[in-house]
Amino acid sequence: MTTTEVAEHPTAAADGGLRGYLQVAKTPGMPAWTTVVICQRLPVAMSPLALVYLGKVAANSYSIGAVLAGANALAEAATAGVAGRRFDRNSPRDEVQLVLVLQALMLLTLAIPTLFDSKSLPIWAMLLLAAGAGGVASGAHGGLRALLVRTVDRPAHHAALSLESTLTTLVWAIGPGIVGLVVLFADKAWPLLVCGVLALVGVFAADALTETHPPEDADATRVRVLRLSWPAPFQEAAVLVCVGAAYTGLPTLLDKLGTDAGVAGPVLAGFAVTGILGGLIYGSRNWPGSYRHQSTALVLVIIALIGAAVVMPTAIGVIVLMTVAGLVGTPALAARAAGLQELLPERAWATGFSGLYAAGGVGFGAAGLIVAALLGPAGIRTALLACVALAAAAAIVGAFGEERLIARTPLPPSTSEQPS
Repeated sequence: MTTTEVAEHPTAAADGGLRGYLQVAKTPGMPAWTTVVICQRLPVAMSPLALVYLGKVAANSYSIGAVLAGANALAEAATAGVAGRRFDRNSPRDEVQLVLVLQALMLLTLAIPTLFDSKSLPIWAMLLLAAGAGGVASGAHGGLRALLVRTVDRPAHHAALSLESTLTTLVWAIGPGIVGLVVLFADKAWPLLVCGVLALVGVFAADALTETHPPEDADATRVRVLRLSWPAPFQEAAVLVCVGAAYTGLPTLLDKLGTDAGVAGPVLAGFAVTGILGGLIYGSRNWPGSYRHQSTALVLVIIALIGAAVVMPTAIGVIVLMTVAGLVGTPALAARAAGLQELLPERAWATGFSGLYAAGGVGFGAAGLIVAALLGPAGIRTALLACVALAAAAAIVGAFGEERLIARTPLPPSTSEQPS
């Protein structure tokens, strides 16, 4: 099988059905990797809401909490690419332990003083710590994904990336719920303490990680990453624009349709649950076409479903379409990651994956800004349709850009090593 043929039909060599999942599960080091991922990503998923509550405790203002959460998310998006590159150059185990130590220190420094004195830290210091916690954590997402792909055998990459995307969806689904439970039974500053403790647990769990270093090749991969990967973040951002629009606009949309806005919570929970189910289904078998074509198709489907939900005249129609849209979201992200992994040299996997992560954060944030800006003057439907239009434009730019790159650019040597 030639290099081009492998790129066009990447799933041809993949293990299908439960065999792929079993191969991933039996890979040495997987329990440690799973524990570290949960201990690193769960605090990230909990932090936005936890910081909102912290603002209420420290400054008696949820607005200050929102600013803290925004600083955390913006720093994470801004530094992900640079921070991810460190995982391509250094020991993944050492790097993830450094990330977790710094993440824990900053979160605990935010939480502990507030438990004893709600005004012990000035707001500017809290802003710096919130941004710092987001910044240091940002590269670990791509770094841990790259470590997974290097650890499992190549035929199981499809199942591994699907499991990883599903696990991420699960973490983000349960994170806010854990914050709510902690606040319900303890003080509003305690969720950040839980986040810090989880990160510390991850430091010790990382000792058992399988140490798989990226290969030593030319530093020219820094340039190659941008040249080969620039279209992929557009589709990642498109998916997260849709998700962000759902999370920020669904309560208002349901209220407009005469349904209690509180119903949005269970609907978004259903969105997450179907996302987990979709990720498991996607990874359980081989699908026709290349990963980039699968990604494009799935992204366009979720955009179409969200768009249809926005114009639906009944609340039940909105709920059904949103639930179905969740089924597509996680497979779209898994296919996007797999397609980028095949395009990039192995030495640049963490950098590329971190770029996807940053683009997703930008997409989610952009949706929130659009909804906030257009909700008052134009109404919720117009605001959400603007998000849909932005997502569609980003998806199309990414698809056409990647097709042109494939036609013009020789594929990296790592792609040709796949079994035929």
